[in-house]
Amino acid sequence: MRTPRAFTPFFAHLFGALFFGALFFHPLPALSLSPRDASASPALGHSAHCELKTTLEEFRAHALANSPLVADIDREYATQLAKAIDTELWANPELSAEETWTRMYVGGANDPQSSVTLSQPVKLSNFGKRDKVAELLRKAGETEKNIKLLQFAQETTINFVRLFALQETARILKLAENDAARKVATVKQHVKEGLLSQGSESLFEGEKYRLEAQRTGAEASLAALRAELAMSLGTPCSVVASRAPQFSKIPAAASLLDKARASSISEKARIDITQALATEQLRLAELDAFPAVAPRVVYQHTNDGGDFVGAGITIPLPLWNRNQAERTRAAAERVVADRTSDLINRGGLELQITSTHAAAVSSERQVEIYTSHVEAAFKTALNAEERAYTSGRGGVLDVWQTFRALNEAQLTGLSLRQHAATIRARLSILVGEEV
Repeated sequence: MRTPRAFTPFFAHLFGALFFGALFFHPLPALSLSPRDASASPALGHSAHCELKTTLEEFRAHALANSPLVADIDREYATQLAKAIDTELWANPELSAEETWTRMYVGGANDPQSSVTLSQPVKLSNFGKRDKVAELLRKAGETEKNIKLLQFAQETTINFVRLFALQETARILKLAENDAARKVATVKQHVKEGLLSQGSESLFEGEKYRLEAQRTGAEASLAALRAELAMSLGTPCSVVASRAPQFSKIPAAASLLDKARASSISEKARIDITQALATEQLRLAELDAFPAVAPRVVYQHTNDGGDFVGAGITIPLPLWNRNQAERTRAAAERVVADRTSDLINRGGLELQITSTHAAAVSSERQVEIYTSHVEAAFKTALNAEERAYTSGRGGVLDVWQTFRALNEAQLTGLSLRQHAATIRARLSILVGEEV
């Protein structure tokens, strides 16, 4: 049974609508923040009436400037600075004043006495060690802050890639669904004419509903992602990717290793500062095992004109508390830092970077293979099967199986693009700068 020529465009239209890969690499027109009406400015908070249309670069800049997550990173940095300040400050001096009266009378008057005591608690660690630990706490806090900002930027990039992929998936599936709905009517007519079987009608109608289900799922995922991104960006508007993200070629592994060694926020830099801080905190805990002494100056005045000046000292007896808890914690932190540093210095960082570099290069090569070769091969195969079917030399099932294979390849290409972006982000964090 030959297929009517009017039916042949069905596959071509449906294929074109589902060609994810090609559309993914062709940017849409670049747009900016554009409310749907004059009252829909994001500044007014009308989240249901505004869209934030943005490129990857604008998306990241907006996130870094407005996201509550960045404010949370700043809060953690402030907490670390507060800890440094608390570490280096001396305990406050103590001033004690007393006025006493006795039952002795001199010349018929009471005999009051006044005394003032000034004391200053002092620890051995106050003489240099606490200042050094405080300095390392500040440096570690700044390093951790910059690392977290880099991580946030990479997570933002991954989210943008996800956003664009879901946008394209939902949009293209909608076009395919509409085209399939129009073609189902044609199929039914050809079934009535005896040109196609009832099974063919069910096959194509099932595809229409499959596309509808896929499109509905994609739109649900897109809505959930947009809600998540609006919160992370600090905007009341729906976030829309205006064009596909573009990435530069990954540098050579040797170049990335040099950058990692020089970076102040690479994995090695973070481990180095962690080890130095753990070492100094352990020494501080050991010094604080000695009790704080409190030298004091005493002044006393009596009503008969007597003035007394003296000095003393208070020394707690370290019978029970010798700072065991802090020493135990600091010793455990030191062991972890030493072992991690030892691994890095024995080639662990080089292994991490070279392995992740190889994974990043391979994943991007995989994307290229799928988009340039796999999809192209299935497209050629589909065209060939359609021509054979139209000429009466092929069957509906052959065309359908080829079409489904092409569709799966396109979906896989999108998934691989997101995977490649994730590995690139991991490599950037290891190196300590954008790759």
